[in-house]
Amino acid sequence: MRSWFILLACCWVWTPVQSQTAHTFTLSFFNNAVALPGGSFSAPFHPGVDVGWMYPVKVGKRWEQQLTTRLGYYNQRIVHHGLQLYSEYTWRYHIADGLSLDGGFGVGYLHTFEQHDLFTLSSNGTYERTGKGGKPHFMASAMLGLLLAPPEWAVKPFIQYRFRVMTPFVKSYVPLLPSTSLHLGATFPLTF
Repeated sequence: MRSWFILLACCWVWTPVQSQTAHTFTLSFFNNAVALPGGSFSAPFHPGVDVGWMYPVKVGKRWEQQLTTRLGYYNQRIVHHGLQLYSEYTWRYHIADGLSLDGGFGVGYLHTFEQHDLFTLSSNGTYERTGKGGKPHFMASAMLGLLLAPPEWAVKPFIQYRFRVMTPFVKSYVPLLPSTSLHLGATFPLTF
């Protein structure tokens, strides 16, 4: 698991050197659901927030390829809180002025903090409370999105649907835990 953290740190640090000082960021709010793709978002509500830094890899006349490094948090009610650090490689195709379609995949690190006490049977036959520091997980994601903004708008709103798999969840009988999230957000430039 340590090697994944090092890989993500390298993704965060690696950025193509650009002569401009404007950077594109993303902010979204989402609902997280433990479900396979197509799962329900109607109830219950598991809120989350996601921020990211986007930088271009390749740009064509009607398309773009971008690498985004994201940091996120969500509250899966009754189960756990999750902190995410991941990168996504995204393809954006400009269908028409003000309408673009996104698709991408990513890998990253997820750290969960249980919302209930965990106990382990010790060698002397008593149970001891454990798991206060949370659990590390590998995370893989796939994303589809729609960007709805004319090119001249600085702030560009979007809607994205993400499918994630985290592992390990419960090593003995649930090695992979699928989840989906529906993101509403925007990209915006910042100059520094």
